[in-house]
Parts: sequence; C-alpha cells; structure tokens
Amino acid sequence: MLCVECKSRISDSYNIPVCVMYVCINCGAECKELFRRYCPSVLKVLKCEECGLSADKYIEYDPVLVFVDLILIEKPAYRHLLYNSDFKSYWKLSIILWLAESSRAWSSCEMSKAELAASETVHNDALQDRCNFYNLLLHTALAFAAFVFAVITVTEFRWLIARKKPYKYNVRDLSRALTAGGCGKLLGMLGIVWRHIASGPYYVLIQGYTVLCLLTAYSVVCKTGKGGSLIGLISGFLLYGYICTSTLKLHLIIPNITLT
Repeated sequence: MLCVECKSRISDSYNIPVCVMYVCINCGAECKELFRRYCPSVLKVLKCEECGLSADKYIEYDPVLVFVDLILIEKPAYRHLLYNSDFKSYWKLSIILWLAESSRAWSSCEMSKAELAASETVHNDALQDRCNFYNLLLHTALAFAAFVFAVITVTEFRWLIARKKPYKYNVRDLSRALTAGGCGKLLGMLGIVWRHIASGPYYVLIQGYTVLCLLTAYSVVCKTGKGGSLIGLISGFLLYGYICTSTLKLHLIIPNITLT
C-alpha cells in the first residue's frame, strides 16, 4: 500500500512528475499529487480540487485498515489500491486465486466421490478421473481466462459503440480490478477447514459476495454505476458458469458411455 516511507516517487522538492497522475478516492477525479511532505516527520494530505475532500486518506492509514475496507467493499479503498498504491503483484494474486479455487473444487469433488462410492452408483475409475487435481487446475484456469476475456471484450465493445472511453481506462487496470474483485473466492478456503465445501447456502454467499466485489472494482475502473457494471460483467459470469457446468456434465456423461 502507499505509505510515507515507501513513496519514492516524491522528490525532495515535494513535486510529483507530470507523467504521474493519481485519483481522488472519493469522487474519482484526477489529482497531480496526494500529499506534501514538509519534513521527514510532517506530512499533509491534500484536498481534491473537485470535491474538496482529502484526496487519499489511506496514505496515513495502516495497510491492515485498507484491507478491512476492501473486505467491506468500500469503493474508495478500491480506488486507492488500483490507482494510488504501489501494489503490483497482481499476477501473484491471480495464481493464489487459481490454486485456491482449484483446491476448493478438488475438496468438494473428493467429498462427492466418497458419497457416490458409498452408494456404488459410479465406477471408481471414473470418479478418480473426475477428481484429478491437474484436470481441475486446467478447468479452473480455462474458466478464469474465459471470464476475463469475455468481460474485456464486452467492455471494449461498449466503448466502441459509445465512441468514448472513461479517462484513465485501460485493459491492464480492468484486468487488475477483476483480479482484486475476485478475491472474494478466497473465502472458499474456509470451507475446507470447516468441512462444508461449497455446498448449499455457504457457497451461494461466497458467490454473492464475490459478485459485489467485482461490481465495485469494475465500476471504479469503468466509471459506471451498478447497472452498467452488471451489464459489463454478466457475459463473464455466464461464460464462467457454462464452462464449470459443462465440465461437470462431461465428467458424468463419459463414465456412462465407457461402462456400457
């Protein structure tokens, strides 16, 4: 997160390079600078010229407090993370999400395999193939990639029709926003500990929370309301769900064919 000590882009003369533009976390307007340092121990957070509020209050906050606001789906916290912070390890976050969702799916599949094996309704070899962890890794990666691709494609098509893009919008920021918003799926790891893996109301709550996070992150980058964000994301949700359900059906259909 952005902090006083790690803000190396601020020169000793307290001027920010012209090429660096930040964002007010309250209204989303561009800001040339967020704070001024008068001495090593004195720092003043500047106010936004558009809304008159502090441009970024999180500069003086502990990263833990920023994390709490991200969990609470606060739009200012997402603006700070995506535009004003020094966090760049989105690819690491993507890998964590990929492995976490694959592990959750694998644990859920293992529980289903135990139940089906007890009832002897499906052959054990078919169950073993269905719950192969490497297959689940591949399917999860395909579903995530399809989701991001669909959202970016629909969003770019919207800008093509409107013939106008929001300022500071680019595909890289949208990809980062989708990664940050998708972190709600990490709650699925708690289900592995509590042993009610992705079943019933628990997984529905996780999915609902993740959707809200994605809507907020998308609206920050694309400068849209909840309705416009839902339009941009719905294609990704549909494609992601289709890949997940078709993969599950494929595993259930193939054993029936091979055993006859």
